[in-house]
Amino acid sequence: MSFWSDKTVLITGGAGFIGSNLCKNLVSEGSNVVIIDNFERGKIEYIQEILNSCKLIEGDLRDMSFCEKIFTPDIDIVIHMASKVGGIGLYTSQPYTVMSENILIDSNVLKSVLQNNINKYFYASSAHIYPKDLQGTPDSIAIREYHAYPADSELSYGWAKLISEKEIEYALIENPHLHVAIARYIGIYGENQDFNLETGSCIPVFTNRAINYPQIPFSVWGTGRETRSYCFIDDAIECTKLMIEKMEEKNQVGPYNVGKQERISIEDLAKAVVKTSGKEINIEFDLTKETLIWGQWCDCSKAKEEIGFEAKTSLQEGLKRVYNDIQGRIK
Repeated sequence: MSFWSDKTVLITGGAGFIGSNLCKNLVSEGSNVVIIDNFERGKIEYIQEILNSCKLIEGDLRDMSFCEKIFTPDIDIVIHMASKVGGIGLYTSQPYTVMSENILIDSNVLKSVLQNNINKYFYASSAHIYPKDLQGTPDSIAIREYHAYPADSELSYGWAKLISEKEIEYALIENPHLHVAIARYIGIYGENQDFNLETGSCIPVFTNRAINYPQIPFSVWGTGRETRSYCFIDDAIECTKLMIEKMEEKNQVGPYNVGKQERISIEDLAKAVVKTSGKEINIEFDLTKETLIWGQWCDCSKAKEEIGFEAKTSLQEGLKRVYNDIQGRIK
């Protein structure tokens, strides 16, 4: 029998990008999945195929009275994916809102886990917690988990995630029954991702531009020399599940960098998307747009050493699946 069979698993942000993919996977494993989402960014169509096989609750985790109604002692695992996220525009124009609301959401969820004596808690953190001076050049070093301190994130979103990680650390001291896992996701991409030109991330936005070219120009923010690493959603889901299963053996799993240890320039990424499209496309670089982070590349060897995880999906395969997914959704 699978570890996941008949487990009651509550997933916050379950109609979002990572959450919806995880929900579908766990339903197929035989879990009793409870999806929580306020649909600010999540979409009902992402989970349409599993609605008859899970429980969906719409509500706002910023409201503690809502949390008190939905968190119950019979829940086996809480997987906390929900957060207030957006593109660079949101992070630069509303830094206080992003920080304060994420801290509130995370605190309410953790408090609800503790109040109901739920002993397995997974927290979705982010590579945005890492100091900006380690991500300041295209050839920045591969960031290890211990590089989180001394803290100096570029974004208020990163500060919120780091503060929530620290809150979990302190909760473990006072609640010895609690088992936690923390994943710092890096460049996750795949099906069910936001491809809006203003709020989406690089790969879905580039894919949208390629599909709609020449009606929409294929423009890239910045010089294209910025570097990133990308990990396909299937690999991220595999690591998430491995981390939670490992909680059977220890109180704290991670934090782990969850990604793929290969980096690519944004220019080469754009060219790879163009190649996937099969079109003749002229790539333009918009130097008036802000990119914030020049180089984001994380060392993912700790997860490989401790739980045997290594991302396997090639960028070529992942880009093809994203292209087909977005092309189907645009139509």
